[in-house]
Formats: sequence, C-alpha cells, structure tokens
Amino acid sequence: MIYSSTVRTIATILVLACIAGSIVVGLLHEPRTPLLAWTSLTVGAISLSVVLATRPSPKRDTVLFIISGMSGSIFIAAAKVDFPGTLPIWLWTIGTICIGTAALIVDAESAQSKSVNRL
Repeated sequence: MIYSSTVRTIATILVLACIAGSIVVGLLHEPRTPLLAWTSLTVGAISLSVVLATRPSPKRDTVLFIISGMSGSIFIAAAKVDFPGTLPIWLWTIGTICIGTAALIVDAESAQSKSVNRL
C-alpha cells in the first residue's frame, strides 16, 4: 500500500528534516528572514508533528500535508534566500504536496472498493 503507516512516518520524518534544513538556512540569513517566513515554518512543522503524533487518517493527513506544503511555499516567497539555500525548502514543499496527494488517492481508492448496501 502506498500510504502505509511506515511509509507515512518515514516520509514525515524526511520532510521534518527538510524543515530543519530550512531553519538552518533561515538562521544563516537571519537579518533578511522576516517574521512571516518563521510563522509559515512553524505552521508547517506543527502540522507534520500532528501527523506523526496521531493515528493515520488519509483525509486529515491530506489536509495537514497540503497545509505544510503551502507553508513551504510561503517560506520560499517570504525568505530572501538564494537558490542553494532554498533546496531543502523546495524538497519540503514538493514532498508534502506529493504525500498529501498520495493520501488523497489512497482514500479515494479505499472508498471506491467498499461495497454499499442500497436497499
């Protein structure tokens, strides 16, 4: 299964590692990194921490992964970091949106395979 608990946990930890890399990049560019960038980074980290701390639920996890991906996009836009430094942020953004999409697909497939009694 694409969205097993193990894959979900490993992917979330890898994305949290990308967020940690983004923190390092942001701290290196501290005078140029505005409050909006730090706020979006915090929202992304919190949403992924909730994913790790709770049981798998594809619908909820999809929303949290997409929120984290959008937070990465806001961080890229707000932080004035040049390309080599933005690499972990791009990985964060692309990774979370891909994982959220996979969770949505798995949820749709599981809903399609359930039989419905229409009496």
